Amino acid sequence: MKRNNIVTEFFKFGTYFIDAVLVVFSVYLSFLIQFKSTPPDYNFNPFINIIPFIVIAYLIYMYVFGLGDLLKKSITETIYSIGLTVVALFITTAGITFFARGFAYPRMVLVISTIVQFVILSIWRTVVWKINRSFHGVKECLVIGESSLEYLTKKILLKQRDLYKIKYICGSKSKNIDHYLDNVDVVFICNDVELNIKKKIVDSCLASRKSIYIIPDIYEIAILNSKLNRADDIPMFKVQKLGLTLEARFFKRLLDILVSLVGIILSSPIMLIVIAAIKLSDGGTIFYKQERVTIDEKSFFVLKFRTMVMNAEKLTGPVLAGEADPRITKIGRILRATRLDELPQFFNILLGDMSVVGPRPERPFFVEQFKDEIPDYKYRTIVKAGLTGLAQVLGKYSTTPEDKVRYDILYIKNYSILLDLKLILQTIKIMFMKESSEGLKDDLPLTKLIKTTNAEITIDKIED
Repeated sequence: MKRNNIVTEFFKFGTYFIDAVLVVFSVYLSFLIQFKSTPPDYNFNPFINIIPFIVIAYLIYMYVFGLGDLLKKSITETIYSIGLTVVALFITTAGITFFARGFAYPRMVLVISTIVQFVILSIWRTVVWKINRSFHGVKECLVIGESSLEYLTKKILLKQRDLYKIKYICGSKSKNIDHYLDNVDVVFICNDVELNIKKKIVDSCLASRKSIYIIPDIYEIAILNSKLNRADDIPMFKVQKLGLTLEARFFKRLLDILVSLVGIILSSPIMLIVIAAIKLSDGGTIFYKQERVTIDEKSFFVLKFRTMVMNAEKLTGPVLAGEADPRITKIGRILRATRLDELPQFFNILLGDMSVVGPRPERPFFVEQFKDEIPDYKYRTIVKAGLTGLAQVLGKYSTTPEDKVRYDILYIKNYSILLDLKLILQTIKIMFMKESSEGLKDDLPLTKLIKTTNAEITIDKIED
């Protein structure tokens, strides 16, 4: 196992190193294409001077846009991330050459190198993806849980069948757990497994060096990143309070003001086009104001571009929008898919009602409903509501409220300015990814899904 970890880390390091070499080589190749021979020193020297900055910028964007994950991303998402990375690198390189006074750096080389980088990196990362998938193989796994067991199992069957083969599904009180643990490589533990049973499963997996994946509850999230402390010679963890310090709130507010002002200025042409499109489509109101809940459960009115027909909830009352909701207008579908309907919220952020990053603001009606159904929901309002967040970047429209709450609490627990900057950039990535903007939908029953996928799974009934 230790040897495998060393090999994996060496493979990652080698991949990133070759990435950097290919990025630099692509620029050099672009010089050769542009000048059809060895480029003049006058034009080439500005490139030599900024190579370290290009490499650093690439590694940052690679990390932000998810190219650090060599296994879990699909090849389509990997290539999409490469596209975003090289475009961001193009903008950054142009900025670096400007501030470094490298005016002899040919602008056409910038354009050509972006295309060459995309092609070469896409080919290289496709090879890496295939090698990594082949090395990983398909691991046999066990899923343990209670009421959330079916939901997790379906997710693995639908999205990760090429990485994990579910061999057993069982309740946490099954008498056969030890037998199942002996015959799998990976164990998935749902959040509703009792803590004492969870401890036994984890202890068994650690002893046999098996991989464990746990859906966290508030206990696991609370001890995350806890600091080592002691009472005399007794080791203990100090569980950090949820929430932001006064210093963190100050710098977060500064970032909000800066980003909202830049966002309003840069998006103003787009907002004018959207305003005209909405007005021409049905002649109705352009903006939609709705009461939402933010920090300390304070209410405010969020501002959005209208995406539904006028008076959409007059007959239905407050309901969550579905994937094929007939109330959504044609223009509204485009705005929702690209998240352009959220742009007016930059004004909410500037006024201080919201933050750029944080849990999405929910309506009071649903807040009261979810507080009754989800015990941990109350923690979401420890910080300001946000335009984007961890749940929006890593989740989807169809992500369950329970999982969104987990993402929100994890964000609060791990908050930093760097995390905010990362999530802001990652939001650009998900804006045009269809899967992230899907509406709520009903899934197939587990038994039917198993038959559809031809999976051979032993299902152990839960024993009370």
